[in-house]
Amino acid sequence: MKVIPSKRELNKAKKKASLIDAAERLFIQKGFENTSIDEVAKEAGLTKRTLYQYFLSKEDLFYAVALKGARQLFSIYEDAMSKGDNALEKIRLGNKVHLQFYTDNLGMFRLLNYRPANQKNSEASPHYRELVVLDSIRMKYYMELSAECKSDGSINTNLDITKAVFFAFFSAFSLLYTVSSLNMWDKLELNENEFLRFSFDLLADAIKHR
Repeated sequence: MKVIPSKRELNKAKKKASLIDAAERLFIQKGFENTSIDEVAKEAGLTKRTLYQYFLSKEDLFYAVALKGARQLFSIYEDAMSKGDNALEKIRLGNKVHLQFYTDNLGMFRLLNYRPANQKNSEASPHYRELVVLDSIRMKYYMELSAECKSDGSINTNLDITKAVFFAFFSAFSLLYTVSSLNMWDKLELNENEFLRFSFDLLADAIKHR
């Protein structure tokens, strides 16, 4: 039987979502360190007191924003990879949608790669713990993909398959992180997106079955 949320529960969810959306806009525009809790509350049209009813700290609010982006990325990631005919094709599709997410949501991508300095508040954050669980699920997915590679033969069996799978994903993520901080494409006479697509194909080609 489907449980219908009460009006009070819907109102609480709406306020929380408003605070997360407001924080996302400000963190992207000004950076985490340069954004105050007062500014977030004002941006959301709520009070600071209300904000603290939903979030333990500024760090907890940050991880709520990051969790929103991580869930979005993981959802499109899973959907894309489910369409692959073999493990290598799934790697290609997964990295392709990650590139698309990077292109369409650069601000969120940078937030996902940022970590607040206050470790104590971070570790106390329920949203941080949810993010850790989501990362664990993603790592488990890669391990399952490694097992699939061994049976479908799409990856070079002379390689350590598990290391090859993680190499393909982690190298792509690291490349996006590095590129996101560069502002030199005109000097290099390169198109950023074309370069990234070429690089992702190169990574996949390096591990495919010969």
